[in-house]
Amino acid sequence: MTERENLEANEMREQIFRDNYYLCEVCGKSINQYGQAQLAHRISQGSMNVRKYGKSVIHHRLNLAPVCSLKCNDAVNIGYRTAEAEELADKIRDAMLVE
Repeated sequence: MTERENLEANEMREQIFRDNYYLCEVCGKSINQYGQAQLAHRISQGSMNVRKYGKSVIHHRLNLAPVCSLKCNDAVNIGYRTAEAEELADKIRDAMLVE
């Protein structure tokens, strides 16, 4: 990852936490961006999903959810619910056309 890509990723991460008021999307617990906070992929970033959907979909902000723990991280995973994953991927592709 280039320095510019790293900066953009960090800015997006911070914006996602801010947009969600630093609350876990699953349990609503307050999270500290620099402590236990994580960004969970709704469609996981495994190699099979990256091949199927592409990096731009997998790492898009609509595929990321702020969570407070691994338990909550697992709760946002929709990768095994094919219809939901396809619907989200389509929504992300539509959003990328507008961006």
